[in-house]
Amino acid sequence: MSATAVLDALMRTHDDRPDEAIAQLPALLASPGLPAASLPRAAWLANHLLGEKRGDWRGAWALLKAMPLADAGPALLRHCVVAATLAGDALAAWRLERQCLAGGASADGARLAIRLGVLLGALGGAPLRESLTEFAVLQAALELGESGETDAALAALVNNIVSAFLERNELDARDPFCEETLFNGARIARLLWGRAGDWVNHERAEYLRALTANRFERWPDGLLAADAGLALIAANGEEEVDRAFLLLERARALGGSGRRAEAEAACAEAEALAASFDSDLRPWFDDCARRAKREPAVAGS
Repeated sequence: MSATAVLDALMRTHDDRPDEAIAQLPALLASPGLPAASLPRAAWLANHLLGEKRGDWRGAWALLKAMPLADAGPALLRHCVVAATLAGDALAAWRLERQCLAGGASADGARLAIRLGVLLGALGGAPLRESLTEFAVLQAALELGESGETDAALAALVNNIVSAFLERNELDARDPFCEETLFNGARIARLLWGRAGDWVNHERAEYLRALTANRFERWPDGLLAADAGLALIAANGEEEVDRAFLLLERARALGGSGRRAEAEAACAEAEALAASFDSDLRPWFDDCARRAKREPAVAGS
């Protein structure tokens, strides 16, 4: 199997079999057969599995710094700066950041992407309130930024940061600062994807907005975002998986608003779509469906 095929396989299976993926990383990243275009994905995978999931940033950085970095592009350099920073190798991080900026990347956009990458990597072990405060500061810089070549990277990073915050068990849905920071983050992700992404990115950004709004019981906002995502799918093509999850958030918003019959109909439509989901996807859907049905007006449906 080629190095590219191995990487493609690990990208598909790393969440289900992380130990297996981690065991293959050293050989994969050292492989001379891995093309330059695939190096950023491989670096992301090392950071994700070793750094974000295991907290082993030294291990991630040990793999990344052995990669061919002399002619690396901004995406690979950004992953390396994040790993070096969180591994405590400040001098290497500074050198790589200079290299990134010298390569012609937009200075403001590149620096913001690096800061967001470091924040995302640190979220697993950082106090929630401090992390939210730093995210709010970075949002202010994003609001002032202009459209540029880093928009897609910034959009993906903001999207992933909001998602990671929403998964934190200690997140207080009654805290106005949490609510405002994450709701605004989801809005910025949608704005950035609007500039840099295709319609699938757009509807998935609407899903994040719906998910965020519903987490804070902003039911009208959740319904608007879910309906916007569903409208994008209806206008552009078939995305049955995304449609099912958007329908669950629609049901959740309707249930929270007391519109029981409509909520049950949305749940039923989502369940019908999920009947064909494979065994990897079905547990995630079922978990989201249980959450949607916990809203007061849909309970017991």
